[in-house]
Amino acid sequence: MSCSHRLSSTRFALISTLALTIALAAPAAALAAQSPAVQLHLLWGSASAAEKDRQLDQAKRAGARVVRIDVGWQTLEEARKGKYSSWYLSQIDDVVNKARARGLKVLFTLVFTPCWASSAPDSIKQGCSAGWYERGVGRYPPSNPRDYADALRFLASRYRGRVTAWEIWNEPNLKAFWNTSRPVARYVALLKAAYRAAKAADPGAVVVGGALSESDVTFTNALYRAGAKGNFDALSIHPYSHDYSPLRTLDPRWVKSSFIQGVPAVRNVMRRYGDARRMWLTEFGWSTSSIRGRQNPWENGVSESTQATYLRQAFTHMHEWSYVDVGVWYNLVNRSADTADRESNFGLLRHDRTKKPAYSAFQKAAAR
Repeated sequence: MSCSHRLSSTRFALISTLALTIALAAPAAALAAQSPAVQLHLLWGSASAAEKDRQLDQAKRAGARVVRIDVGWQTLEEARKGKYSSWYLSQIDDVVNKARARGLKVLFTLVFTPCWASSAPDSIKQGCSAGWYERGVGRYPPSNPRDYADALRFLASRYRGRVTAWEIWNEPNLKAFWNTSRPVARYVALLKAAYRAAKAADPGAVVVGGALSESDVTFTNALYRAGAKGNFDALSIHPYSHDYSPLRTLDPRWVKSSFIQGVPAVRNVMRRYGDARRMWLTEFGWSTSSIRGRQNPWENGVSESTQATYLRQAFTHMHEWSYVDVGVWYNLVNRSADTADRESNFGLLRHDRTKKPAYSAFQKAAAR
């Protein structure tokens, strides 16, 4: 082989590599301006077609550029491997089309294991008889991570170029979502299988790993020790700070519950492992439940005006973190009219769809 031919080949290889790098980075680059986002539950059974339109319109008017939506694997592939629910796919199709029509980017979180794939003990699965949903079977990891990866590959291929990002599970550092005695090892196995599958199906999609409850430095460190690095495009965390201001600093023992301290602390773990990938904050917010004065700060709500103040402070401070691409406010709409239920009152909108002060605060933050 001549020297000139070797140089041409080398040049071609470099150009090809650069083109591939640009192609893979395209969705992330589109979000580089730090995108405000909001959580929607449009694939829950209670969301009608009219409700999907209404919530997407409200998210758009609020200034969101990304919507985070949970997809139930246990509903998508309930009966057996490879048998995908045509009804559920039609619901996902509808959400994708409606979001794109409004110029909203979609982040899907694929979560919950169908009974046939679940590692839940037989005493809970009970032969996958009626009621396995309610018995928490879906909250156990899949016995074989490739089953999850195959489902993700199917979805990423179906929505290639139309879904911006895929988040691998939700809060695997909590037993309520990832019921296993080996959470780190099993999640890294899932992440590795899912990353390869998603990138094979849609190289341009962003694969988001982590999805950790709070700024869990200990769990993040364990993920890296177990080999998570290189198996996601962005690391996501949920930097809730209970009823505290996002600007409040805490004793170092409780750093994971401080918004202002926790996010940089997780970033420092990434740096120690030489990882310069981006971070996404795929959930954070404050509940306006009527509960006050509980000893455990995570049980308390805040007033609606305080919620708006905290939102403004959080999004303003987020601009100082150049490594954060997306901030997802949880949630768009209160999940019920029960004002004493903490989990139901994180919305920018009340259950009757009237606006809290936080809705206007989100609009102003998004406009900036």
